[in-house]
Amino acid sequence: MDGETCVGAIVCKLDVHKKLVKRGYIAMLAVDSKYRKRKIGSTLVLKAIRAMINDDADEVVLETEITNKPALRLYENLGFVRDKRLFRYYLNGVDALRLKLWLL
Repeated sequence: MDGETCVGAIVCKLDVHKKLVKRGYIAMLAVDSKYRKRKIGSTLVLKAIRAMINDDADEVVLETEITNKPALRLYENLGFVRDKRLFRYYLNGVDALRLKLWLL
């Protein structure tokens, strides 16, 4: 928040995956373009990860466009690794990369 203005948001959830693994999922991360490069995105992701750890998550996954270099850099700097390429994942035909962070 910048005063009363929302400058960033994250949407995530926690589910049981394949009846064995508590998996956190980051569905969306957005930061207003005027506020980027201020660690707002990293802070939001780290807060989400901490909340998932507090709920005993084993891992966190997300998808991002393969062409989204800033997002890939952000997540990889936080310890996420490239897990799988998802061909034509988005409606615009662009491939995605699934990224994973193991919390065990």
